[in-house]
Amino acid sequence: MNSLIKLKTTPPLLITLALLCFGLLPRAQAAQIGDSVFMSVSVEDRVELAVSTDPQEVTHIVLDSGVWLISGQINFLSLSTPAGTMFTAGNISVDEPSFEPAPTASVTAEQVARLGNIIRNTSLVPRLVEVGDGTSVFLVAGSFNPNPNVTAWGFITAVKIRNHVD
Repeated sequence: MNSLIKLKTTPPLLITLALLCFGLLPRAQAAQIGDSVFMSVSVEDRVELAVSTDPQEVTHIVLDSGVWLISGQINFLSLSTPAGTMFTAGNISVDEPSFEPAPTASVTAEQVARLGNIIRNTSLVPRLVEVGDGTSVFLVAGSFNPNPNVTAWGFITAVKIRNHVD
């Protein structure tokens, strides 16, 4: 009876393996016009930001070939904020974490006087980008104030506007 069970279950497994080897199984389709890609980081999973002028990744998405409208928001939490100027920045960047292009980056400076905990939300300028297949798009943040207790969370979303034109 065991050999009968093996005989009945082995051929489907072999067929599946053969189809995989020859690439005959259906593949994931490219996004259609109007499709969206979304990624978020919740407040519970927020990212610690180093005090640095370097952009730091909050999250990213990977897009297929085409023209995409990308938008997002970053929220900052500064705990035990000391008196002084609180600088934060955010951007949506393509290929690597960056504050370029400068016209889409958002930099905020705020004079604070020992306010304790500060939450700042920053809506980012939407970007229309044309990308190749497998391009990474980053939601980046930065904290330039002397407070080492700054974290960030937020979301990035992209809507496909049109297919790539060669």
